[in-house]
Amino acid sequence: MAIRIALVEDNPSLRKRFIDNFKYFQSIDLVLVSPTGEDFLNKMEQATAQELPQVVLMDIELPGIDGIETTARLKQSLPDIEVMMLTVFEQPDKIFNSLKAGAVGYMLKDESPSNIVKAVEELLEGGAPMSRTIARKMIGLISSDPNLSEDSKLKDQAIQEYGLSEQEVKIIQRLVDGNNYLEIAEGLFISPHTVKTHIKNIYKKLHVHSRASAVKLAIAKKIVGMVSLVLAAAVKLLSV
Repeated sequence: MAIRIALVEDNPSLRKRFIDNFKYFQSIDLVLVSPTGEDFLNKMEQATAQELPQVVLMDIELPGIDGIETTARLKQSLPDIEVMMLTVFEQPDKIFNSLKAGAVGYMLKDESPSNIVKAVEELLEGGAPMSRTIARKMIGLISSDPNLSEDSKLKDQAIQEYGLSEQEVKIIQRLVDGNNYLEIAEGLFISPHTVKTHIKNIYKKLHVHSRASAVKLAIAKKIVGMVSLVLAAAVKLLSV
């Protein structure tokens, strides 16, 4: 089944280019297009459950309320909808403010349509897709700013809420980092069978049935912070 996406872009020529390019990809279905944040939020309020997008491609520099504020308002009312920023900007403050607002992916507008579609698919699988230049910016930003550390109080509350052990939290972190069972086993010096057992218990405690759902919940509940997810994704991307 095709992934339902929405596009929020104020530039008419860019908007048309995206619309025309997306027609060639059967894996996505462009269900909503808006030129402003206000228009997008109004359309989202009126949409039925079947009409809601799964992923929103959000421009940052929008007239009226910008893409960052639009993202924040969307996530307040519909937190399960994923947001990937599409932008020409690489400023660290915009990158981090987008993350704080609830966006996960961060792609430049000059990426090829196929790369953007792949990023949409990766995002729904629990990843944090971004352009390579953005990845370099993120690593520099997080490494140089001690104020971007995760909220340990919220993390402790979430761990207690779900009854997670220290080992299970470590495994969740590695799931977020994109490690497979063997890599987790080698990193924690345990057997792959033990990893599978732990992951089965993690799914049961979190009330989920897939890796992507576990990652999304871990981020939402601050078990693993957004900064950790994006930093891991950036390092992984640049190591390829």
